[in-house]
Amino acid sequence: MKIFLVGGAVRDEILNIQSSEKDWVVIGASEKEMLQKGFISVGKSFPVFLHPDTKEEYALARKEVKTGLGHKDFEFDVNKKITIEEDLLRRDLTVNAIAKTEAGELIDPYGGLKDIENRVLRHISNAFKEDPLRVFRVARFYTYLNKFDFKIYGETISFMKEICASGELNNLSFERIWMETQKCLSMKDSHLYFEILEEIGALFSFTSDLETFSKNLIFLKNFKKNSFSDEEKWALLTLNVKLDRKVKVPNKFKKYSNHFSAFVNTLSSEISSKLVLEALMKIDAFRDKNRANKIYNLYKLRVNENEILNNLDFLNLLDKLTKVKPKKINNQSSKLIKQEIFDKRILLIKEFINE
Repeated sequence: MKIFLVGGAVRDEILNIQSSEKDWVVIGASEKEMLQKGFISVGKSFPVFLHPDTKEEYALARKEVKTGLGHKDFEFDVNKKITIEEDLLRRDLTVNAIAKTEAGELIDPYGGLKDIENRVLRHISNAFKEDPLRVFRVARFYTYLNKFDFKIYGETISFMKEICASGELNNLSFERIWMETQKCLSMKDSHLYFEILEEIGALFSFTSDLETFSKNLIFLKNFKKNSFSDEEKWALLTLNVKLDRKVKVPNKFKKYSNHFSAFVNTLSSEISSKLVLEALMKIDAFRDKNRANKIYNLYKLRVNENEILNNLDFLNLLDKLTKVKPKKINNQSSKLIKQEIFDKRILLIKEFINE
């Protein structure tokens, strides 16, 4: 039995990047032998195990043959005679197809070291086109390795375009697309991920409103020097974009995006105290002042056309509005109390916007 470190951990080590995850491939072993050594089986489609101590993933070397549509329909061969070269052949890019022995020797059958030196992301074989998820994975690697000036190989770009044109992306679950997307939203230059998807024709996986999405992407690119959260980036990208029905994102992204759109669109008319209060109520500003302030700052960057709101002492206003209390009058109906609070808040806003 031989064990090799493979994939991103090897690539990142060569580039002096701190890698948080390590993947291992085991040659010349069976599932029974792995279990006898105390490894914990976690693989569903093929044999993957967790190390009993480190809990890192160890997979039996395998070959695969595509049997259907999407990225799940593959048959796997995990017999003990499969070599490390055969296992590496099934991977997506040459830079991810370098293995490292326990003695530190690098196994590089497909030119990954040269491509790292030349800063190229290149497919290994024509089998690249069999897995549509690779469209999003390559876009992610391009974004991740941008600081090293990596470029995507011309033929690899052509293969990505072929996958998009074939309709194979429709066979992907959006959950898998979102996994790649969310990883990129946490990166510094997130716009690069979407720019590549736009170039190859993959943005339809999110929306048919490509014109609005593309305009929003330009704004995200122009704001790249700002330290936005993942949710803020998604809100910028999806402002006034009708997403495809299958686009199911985590609730925190959906909620932030909806709040930002509501805030921007409510304040798109002539500014008045009532309009400002309505916008604040739509984003639940009095319950979460920190989020409201972030939405307001994002609004100023994105809209940047209203002098009154751009110069607003927002946090001070929000603090005063939150502290508004009704008079202590016995037997006052809840309707009257709400109206009193509303009226007092309107008067406060008028002072702040000089209405």
